[in-house]
Amino acid sequence: MKVRGFTLIEMVLTMVVGAILILAIAGFVELGSKGYADTVDRQRIQTQARFVLEKMMREIRHAVPNSFHAENNCISFYPVVYSGFYSIGGANDNQLSFVIGNRPVGNLSGLKMIINPTSNTDFSSAIGLTSNATTITLAAPLTSQSVASRFFIYSNQVSYCLDFTSQQITRSVNGMNPVQVADSVSSGVFSYVPPSLQRGGVVHLSLTFEQNGESSSFETDVQVLNVP
Repeated sequence: MKVRGFTLIEMVLTMVVGAILILAIAGFVELGSKGYADTVDRQRIQTQARFVLEKMMREIRHAVPNSFHAENNCISFYPVVYSGFYSIGGANDNQLSFVIGNRPVGNLSGLKMIINPTSNTDFSSAIGLTSNATTITLAAPLTSQSVASRFFIYSNQVSYCLDFTSQQITRSVNGMNPVQVADSVSSGVFSYVPPSLQRGGVVHLSLTFEQNGESSSFETDVQVLNVP
């Protein structure tokens, strides 16, 4: 019985066909892997964008009214530590009492209080607090009072800044030790529109994130809820 094997030509053809099939399968697997990696990167960018915008919006909504200052790709403001309502009394109208609301508790040393702020420049003359009493003796009667008798107590200034060189958004307190909160930022704008008679102050946030040649843009307006 004669047994025949493969000829050289048949072996070469088999190897060529097998190589073509392997390359086709490898290309298909590579394409699928690249698509999956791109999807993961895209989802990461969008999740990061939603996170940083939500974080900024929450802080902005609960900041002291008219404490915003936008300059050099940064937005700065003073978050509220305590807020509520006050009453004025005393022989010289210099006794301020906290009545209702988020009444200050504990040591207030290092905190500042402001009433009826109309612009960022008013914060340079805020009232410094040094005690935990429910009544404060003012050095002089208030030059301007809140129509709703609202007070705001705050401490440190928070700043969010765009750094296009490193494509980052950073958050800092009193301008010290900035911490990265987002990356892959290709462009963006932080701006503030002061309040008018018809509406409160509005912070405009516009951000574009870019990665692997794809970009995602996010734009929103945040209205400051607290009013003097």
